[in-house]
Amino acid sequence: MNNADQLALRCVENINFHATNGLPAEDAGIMITTPKGWTAPPKFPRRQLTTANPNTGDRVYRISAARLFAYLIGNNLTTIKIEMKTLK
Repeated sequence: MNNADQLALRCVENINFHATNGLPAEDAGIMITTPKGWTAPPKFPRRQLTTANPNTGDRVYRISAARLFAYLIGNNLTTIKIEMKTLK
């Protein structure tokens, strides 16, 4: 499992958590840590800087889980498998 698959899994888990607990799914977000000097690739979703470490230069960002998931799928960085459950 590569990093994109792990990010996609975290996005889906966070969206599902919000949906099952009655919270708005669009508020679901994940936190990512980036090293000093990292620049986002083109079309990467907007993010909100949460904290920065002045000693190491690492930055922690909050990103919308739905937008990051859509970015990963849209750029063929990960795939999804949908399982249909039967109704009783």
